[in-house]
Amino acid sequence: MSPTSSLSPKRSTWQEAVRLSLPATLSLLLHAGYRVNDQFWIAPLGPDAQAAFGVTSFQLIFNFALIVLVQAGTLARIARHTGSGDQSARDKVFQTMVPVGFLWFVTIGVIGWVTTPYAATMLGASGEVHDLAVAYLRAIYAGLPFLALKPFTDGVFLGLGNTFTPMVLAGLSVVLNFVLNPLLIFGYAGFPEMGIAGAGVATCISRGLCGALGLMLLAKHYGMKPLRPIFHWPELKRVLQIGMPVSFSNAAYSLSFIAVLKTSVAPFGRDVQAGIGVAFNGLEAVSYCGYMGPAIACSSLVGRRLGAKDYVGANEAVKACLSMSLLIAGIATVLFLWIPERLVGMYTESPEVMAAAALYLWVVGWTQMLTATDSVLQQALAGAGRTFLMSITTISGLAIRVPMAWLLAHHLVWGPKGIWWAFNISNCIKLVAIVAVFRFIGLHKVAAPRTSPPSP
Repeated sequence: MSPTSSLSPKRSTWQEAVRLSLPATLSLLLHAGYRVNDQFWIAPLGPDAQAAFGVTSFQLIFNFALIVLVQAGTLARIARHTGSGDQSARDKVFQTMVPVGFLWFVTIGVIGWVTTPYAATMLGASGEVHDLAVAYLRAIYAGLPFLALKPFTDGVFLGLGNTFTPMVLAGLSVVLNFVLNPLLIFGYAGFPEMGIAGAGVATCISRGLCGALGLMLLAKHYGMKPLRPIFHWPELKRVLQIGMPVSFSNAAYSLSFIAVLKTSVAPFGRDVQAGIGVAFNGLEAVSYCGYMGPAIACSSLVGRRLGAKDYVGANEAVKACLSMSLLIAGIATVLFLWIPERLVGMYTESPEVMAAAALYLWVVGWTQMLTATDSVLQQALAGAGRTFLMSITTISGLAIRVPMAWLLAHHLVWGPKGIWWAFNISNCIKLVAIVAVFRFIGLHKVAAPRTSPPSP
């Protein structure tokens, strides 16, 4: 956790990519442990609880999209200033975004808590599944300002080129979450029995404590003081310019999935809802985190190399990170296509839920490598601060999913597999578009950031 603020001249691009990617991948896999852990402890509560947990997955992705509004831009700007060696400008970004980010997280929490019953209905939940979804989501929104500290501080560390500290904090957080889940869900050791809401409370406590610890480490090792807020409008404006398109893209992913759940998945009933919860939370989330590790490392590397005006190194970083991401996605592809039933059997004994989950896993297995490529190119553009066209192509590709899923599943009577094949087709379309955008922009065309001169 050295306060080094520039790329090491002794490391090649590939060495730097590996150094950043391995902890970033492990960190994301540990974060996936939240959902896997919750899926495991919620299973004894029955299929209704599993279905509720499954449909809330995409509301949580929407929450993260709102957090990304400040996280993505903060990461990109800190990476640029770190690469250029401008510590004063780096600290201005941090000290501006800490208070702005906290106010934004409080706003999300309040609005989310009030609108949760309507959100659960929009997700396609009804009856007992609806009530359980509301209980879980309200627990999350009540603690969201605290919970959001972890992804925010992760973004700051990544901008600094430090993926080791977020990994350690993620491990600590997951261990704490694993301990708290049974205590709060089932009321062991004198704790209140909260049911599915206990999983939400455990997540907020474990992530919040480690996010607060992250702020302390930033102050200690990098001299970045969170309790000395300032308001620097030019940096705030640039952070939002970068973060808003990324936020819209993440929100579009969530909203498109929610729309599909409501229009195409809900008519197939609880077993399909529970099946997608098992496959998405317990397994595809692990694959996603695996190939997103190198993608996030790519964002940090590209931002810092462009800050140092090393355009060749920035493009080399993309190639290196893409290679690692494709390797991980390839392994997931083999497993998803070869043994889907055995994988989903770790989370459910219901034959109907198992069949629905295995079908989802087998279909999406065909496009894991395509999705990995798309993710790396998106993160490269985010690290470069060029997110507008990326956002347009991503949102357009996701919008196609909703009518296509209904057409294949219900009009052409393919059943649930038609929904998942619609996802694959839209992923192919998105990839073609993002490759075109990446080639059009080109990292060598990205201008060096305008920064104020360092303070004497």
